[in-house]
Amino acid sequence: MSATTAPQELAGSWTVDPVHSTASFGIRHMRVSTFRTSFKQVDAALAVEDGALRLTGRVPVESIDVHDENFRGHLLSAEFFDAANTPTIDFESTSITTADDGSLAVDGELTVKGITKPVSARGTLSQATNPYGQELTGIELETTLDRHEFGLDWNADLPTGGKVLSDDVTLYVHLEFKKS
Repeated sequence: MSATTAPQELAGSWTVDPVHSTASFGIRHMRVSTFRTSFKQVDAALAVEDGALRLTGRVPVESIDVHDENFRGHLLSAEFFDAANTPTIDFESTSITTADDGSLAVDGELTVKGITKPVSARGTLSQATNPYGQELTGIELETTLDRHEFGLDWNADLPTGGKVLSDDVTLYVHLEFKKS
């Protein structure tokens, strides 16, 4: 594993603020629109270890935010996330690179449906102090991946040609951390 030296402003450990953090995804649906949803629960940790940033995250699959119970059940079934056998989606960084302009590159291992694959995400890192003197760090990341690499293979043919779902899924992660 390699990692770039962390900015001096970031030291120690940071705890995620679940109220101000989200993990979501978007996928092209029926070739006419993009279906977007998120997970209601996000757990993450940010730490500087041996001079390098380390990011870990986890979302419980059961926390997917879908208001139609039949559709929600379909997403939790073995045809999609298989929540009964793989209850979480997990991430662990292997390398984080920051730039002076706040841009961020994160490489790591993503586990979905029990399948772990390397992923690369790009985004921003920002820092602030809230009105109460608490140091905050924000990370916003985005990446697009092929869902089939994670065993998310369900699809159906459309009567006019094409498939119900595209192969590409875009993941969005917005995390706000408080200094521990």
